[in-house]
Amino acid sequence: MKAVVMAGGEGSRLRPLTSGRPKPLVPVVGKPVMEHILTLLRKHGITEVVVTLQYLGSAIRDYFGDGSDFGMEITYVVEDSPLGTAGSVKNAQEYLDEPFLVISGDALTDIDLGAAIRFHEEKSAMATIVLYSVPNPLEYGVVITRPDGAIERFLEKPSWGEVFSDQVNTGIYVLDPGVLNLLPPATVVDWSGDVFPRMLRDTLPLYGHLAPGYWCDIGNIQTYYQANWDALSGAVDVQIEGERREGNVWVGENVELGHDVRIVGPAYLGQESKIKAGAFINGPVCVGKYSVVDNGTKISNSIIWNYSYIGENSRLRQAIVCSHSKVKNNCLLEEGAVIGDNVSVGEGSTIEAGVKIWPDKDIQPGSTVHESVIWAGSWKRGLFTSAGLVGLVNIELTPEYCARLGASFAALFPKGSKIAASRDVQRPSRMIKRALVAGMMSGGASIEDLSELPIPVAQDYARRPEIAGGVHVQMSPLDSRSADIRMFDSNGLVLDKKMERKIENLFFREDIRRVHFYEMGDIDYPRDAIEAYMDGVLRLIDIEAVRRAKLKVLIDFDNGSGSMVVPRLLKELNVETVPLNAGFDETYQPRSPAAFADSRRQSALVTQTLNCQLGVYIDHGSERIFLADDAGEVMDNHESFAVLALLGLKARPGVLVAPASVPLTFARIAVDAESHFVSSKTDPSSVLRTAQQHQAVLASDGLGGYVFPDHLLGFDGIFALVKLIELLAIDGRKVSALRKELPHSAYEHRLEDCPWESKGRVMRTMVEMFRDQPVDLSDGVKVFVDGGWVLVLPDADTPHYHIIVSVDDQAKATALADKYAALVKAAVNGSGTAPAARIDAEGDGRIGTAERV
Repeated sequence: MKAVVMAGGEGSRLRPLTSGRPKPLVPVVGKPVMEHILTLLRKHGITEVVVTLQYLGSAIRDYFGDGSDFGMEITYVVEDSPLGTAGSVKNAQEYLDEPFLVISGDALTDIDLGAAIRFHEEKSAMATIVLYSVPNPLEYGVVITRPDGAIERFLEKPSWGEVFSDQVNTGIYVLDPGVLNLLPPATVVDWSGDVFPRMLRDTLPLYGHLAPGYWCDIGNIQTYYQANWDALSGAVDVQIEGERREGNVWVGENVELGHDVRIVGPAYLGQESKIKAGAFINGPVCVGKYSVVDNGTKISNSIIWNYSYIGENSRLRQAIVCSHSKVKNNCLLEEGAVIGDNVSVGEGSTIEAGVKIWPDKDIQPGSTVHESVIWAGSWKRGLFTSAGLVGLVNIELTPEYCARLGASFAALFPKGSKIAASRDVQRPSRMIKRALVAGMMSGGASIEDLSELPIPVAQDYARRPEIAGGVHVQMSPLDSRSADIRMFDSNGLVLDKKMERKIENLFFREDIRRVHFYEMGDIDYPRDAIEAYMDGVLRLIDIEAVRRAKLKVLIDFDNGSGSMVVPRLLKELNVETVPLNAGFDETYQPRSPAAFADSRRQSALVTQTLNCQLGVYIDHGSERIFLADDAGEVMDNHESFAVLALLGLKARPGVLVAPASVPLTFARIAVDAESHFVSSKTDPSSVLRTAQQHQAVLASDGLGGYVFPDHLLGFDGIFALVKLIELLAIDGRKVSALRKELPHSAYEHRLEDCPWESKGRVMRTMVEMFRDQPVDLSDGVKVFVDGGWVLVLPDADTPHYHIIVSVDDQAKATALADKYAALVKAAVNGSGTAPAARIDAEGDGRIGTAERV
């Protein structure tokens, strides 16, 4: 016997699950529901199948092919326009010349089809409807039969007053081919609304077979949950892939279970899925193939489809996450939340109960989503952050994404332009760089492949006259799962906002130049980048003064590429080096903040023990350095910058640049050195461009990154280290002695939560509050108080506000930080309406003779 599988359903009540796929391909415990139907047919000896298609039919054809992979022989019949449940079968009449079975491709069942076929044959029926008893028949066709099974009455989707039976039409029929002769061709006809009522009127042999077993019409989100839970609990007999373990837990091939993972069944973990350390799977739960549940996350009563990612410390409570979606760290998905395909939910977001996010939407970090996002997706914040372009490896930064990004970058320059490409030593960086290179070549660029290099060396190379721009890929120093992509202009400077917007426009509009095959560029492999960089460094250093000092320095290289350059430079300068972690490691992972702090403490102790004049930790990309003095004391970033500023401005007075958020110390150092302090915005790009504009002697971001514009307009930890060694050699004092000479100021830094939608209100409230007083609005709201200032600054990348205080007295700094944090909280809650006079009365907002820098 043949079977007709009706697979043309649109599944509108299942959206957004069906927004980009036909209903028969919606997965139940890891397989499309139609695959379960084909398995049931094969179990009953039916292997010849005609599949009727309409909505997104090509997706079904692509998945099942000719059926051979599933032990079936499939023929497809396509409706040009919807023909109804019966009209679609009429459309396949040429393939149906003997009794056949009709079954829906979007319901889950284990009904005994063989028993239904035998019943049909015994009754010599023209049509047999397979019936099933349900507690709520309102959504189905209700049927009442005589004792012999003949159908007496039929009513489609009755009201409660019309319900005369709990036996409903399952959409499974056994039919004689003569039934199709009752149907007009190419006409919209339904079985339950047209054909069966006519057969009743014409007293044709129409029977109902009440079947035991399981049947579920997956008609809405709730029944979709139910079908999955019933499959996991064994209420329906379906094949579930993987090894069945205690507690009804199915574990597929190569599933990774981290340390201290807890699983309470029933649960399905698809092949190659990863459940990271400390995660809790609280069944019933389905996790699709290749999906990741990260550290400390709890998943309860939820379904995650294939290729999706759930970030650290998130919570899912009866939620659905469709394919290729990303739920970032610290998110909460409440009961009934549904996340469509290719959705990105930003860190710290809450999706409230019942909210549905349609496919291809971006939810900003820290958002609270109260209502469904359907057509107008939430604001897309763009590709770039204040730290460049950052993304999760092979989740956000996939090869195809990076190739498109590379093509967008190449489109900024004329065809044939040369672009330098480099990376750190790790494997994911290699993959990403190669994808970028492929994309840039497709846009007509020629590539200078620099392989593994420190970031400053790559920037230095990008300044060559023949180079139009550069890209560098490194694993993020903050997150082992993420990578950073840096892009440089022809001056070796990170891209400005204007160029970033151009790339974003090209990328999102896909307005990308694709050249002909004969216009694609070449790839060269230059080998002189490091030598040229070293020559440039040494030209700016008093080599003989450093050699005479015979200094001894401990350096922790963090297994980074700095060890390719620094030892060679210091050998040239006669500096004795004590190296730590100087080897390369392709599987390197950044240290946690606690491990980083502990490593620095250990290095500081070794610095003192070995009588080194300086201890230095140089970061993995060689952009930043972190110092310890000769007495074995760890120095914070502000102290380190202050020592460099003290020595640098003594040797050459001029302009000192730093963000407006650094302490008063630096303005005082500049004044004492007969120099000038200029504050910049806090993002790294602004620091660099302010240093360029004011021809600074030295600039810093206050986070361990130092800029010497005479050398390079970029954060260069290698040059900063060599320059510091030179300054110490010339000055002659120990670092511990220099620290005691630094001007003192108190400093307090707080971080307050603030949803994105409230950031503007906070800024407006603060500006109105201090409207009649001198304030600096160049970056955030900077209020000057006696002996210092308070800065209220929105974070560019996360849903937070910074409250930063610098005054002379620590107790006053703490009190001001408490007060302004409370003002921000009040503004976030919509109650921040206190007038400026009230602040003055409390002595916190008065502008006296405070120094304005």
